[in-house]
Amino acid sequence: MKKKIVFSIVISVFIILLGNSTYSQKNQLSEEEKVDDFNYVYNVIKTGYPYLDVNKRLNNIDWLENKDEYTKRIKSTKNDEEFIEELSSILSDLNNKHTELIDNKKRYELFKKSYSNNDWYDFLNDKKVVDRYDSINPKIKMPNDILVKKELILKDIVEGKIGYMYLPSMSSKNGPIDNDLKVIGDYINTLEKHKALIIDIRGNSGGSDSCWQGIVSKLIKNDVKINGYRIYRNNNKIVKKYTNARSIKLEPINNLPQNVKENAPKEIIKDFSSFENTSYTIKSTKDLKFKGNIYLLVDKKIYSSSESFAMFCKETKFATLVGETTGGDGGCIDPVLFNLKSSGLIVRMASCMYLNKNGICDEEFKTIPEFKVKDCKRTADFKDDSCIRKALELENINY
Repeated sequence: MKKKIVFSIVISVFIILLGNSTYSQKNQLSEEEKVDDFNYVYNVIKTGYPYLDVNKRLNNIDWLENKDEYTKRIKSTKNDEEFIEELSSILSDLNNKHTELIDNKKRYELFKKSYSNNDWYDFLNDKKVVDRYDSINPKIKMPNDILVKKELILKDIVEGKIGYMYLPSMSSKNGPIDNDLKVIGDYINTLEKHKALIIDIRGNSGGSDSCWQGIVSKLIKNDVKINGYRIYRNNNKIVKKYTNARSIKLEPINNLPQNVKENAPKEIIKDFSSFENTSYTIKSTKDLKFKGNIYLLVDKKIYSSSESFAMFCKETKFATLVGETTGGDGGCIDPVLFNLKSSGLIVRMASCMYLNKNGICDEEFKTIPEFKVKDCKRTADFKDDSCIRKALELENINY
């Protein structure tokens, strides 16, 4: 009887898989449809993507010049699965983590939920889009650092002397970010007599600026104002629709301050149309008791909003950076999404370029720490951690 039940289950699973396979085989994209979708992506990147020349300078990749090669690769795909993998690989040549093909249902569902409360995109519930992501088989990827626990950590490294705060993400895994900020604030209140606080954001790939700004507000005596610029290729229809939907106040690119234009990438006047002044102020909670030094531990995985935090720390001297050069693309707003007509796939693209108050492009130059450490890997044991040891050395503490 048991064998019959097991056999029935196996047959049922096989039928389901066969059904999915049959569905996908019947609805395979034609070569023309695949090329049409690629050409659409190519033209959006050509007219709207902000980092084409940065990619040339940093990685020696002229993405636009590779069109013929990319087209051949698209044509050589034998089915939809290969097409998705190839298009994803082609976009990865842009070397920007904010620019990618949404190639799985989990990511699609995440964005659909994230943008459900606004009207920025009118295609997230289109039948073709829904059917496409329902048809993609999930792929399980195991992270390399799975054995290192990624939870908020608040504890002293040296009891009563050196505080430690580990932020695995600029978001919370346990409900609203305010919950984490409350716990962090309670810990900061215990640091009154401490010599230093080490904030560890290694491996933190971003989240929300409100997270790090909320922490900073608890660690500054006076309000801090930051000034920078987001620049856009707003002549592109998709970018323009996005900036309009978000009611972003734009000025002509030529109105940028002269010193910013002189230090910015040379292509901004020729290829960009508009900019947004991004001045903002982080307000102090006015009850700071901690008076010690602050160290920020960084590595090459720092990106997006965690990069914004690293930039802030370096520019304002809020903290001394220890580690290695960061990943970049801080200071920007959310990437823009657009859909492909034939396949129903969605592409995510960096929406703008961020320049600091002096005109330096963060994506190109990243954030360089004051103290570089060769082995930046975060370890479970503080004593084996090179970045922590460096911070303690700067505080003249043997550990």
